[in-house]
Amino acid sequence: MTREDRILTLANCISISRIVLSFPLVYYLDKNQLNMALSIILLIIFTDLIDGWVARKVDEITHFGKLIDPVADKVCMMVVVIFLVFKIGLPMLIFFFITAIRDIVLITMGVYLMLKQDRVFASNKTGKWFIFTSSLMMLSFILNLNNILSYGLYSISLILFIFSTYYYVKRYLKNFKELKIEDTNVLNI
Repeated sequence: MTREDRILTLANCISISRIVLSFPLVYYLDKNQLNMALSIILLIIFTDLIDGWVARKVDEITHFGKLIDPVADKVCMMVVVIFLVFKIGLPMLIFFFITAIRDIVLITMGVYLMLKQDRVFASNKTGKWFIFTSSLMMLSFILNLNNILSYGLYSISLILFIFSTYYYVKRYLKNFKELKIEDTNVLNI
């Protein structure tokens, strides 16, 4: 097993903790205990910020870590989005469906390329900005902040969603072309 193939590292455990934290988050959001829910959200944000730093600091960057980090982000995000679907309705339902469809497609493409090319792709900057802005947007809805602010962040999230999707698809299509060229070269030999 190579260093990159390890699964149980400190950084990966921190990423996995975000998925575990989504369960009490759902409970406290459902019970409308906002102080506890906000505490958990802050802990989730902290673990998201620190897992990559820990991985780089102690040289624990792994393939599993590159995969579990965005999955943990998506699990936490979708938990809150589903809560907000029941609180806000149609705008969050639309956000949920477009995000879910995109993530299923991107995860499928990424896993396929990972298996075929033995590569794991890190998230892109627009994807990180999309997650950050979407988190602020969801937090503003949870806290019942000004609608102009909440829907402004909603609009910015959708714009970043479009850009990040474009860059992910562009990167994956480039890798599919490389894979096709490799397959053609193998057949020609």
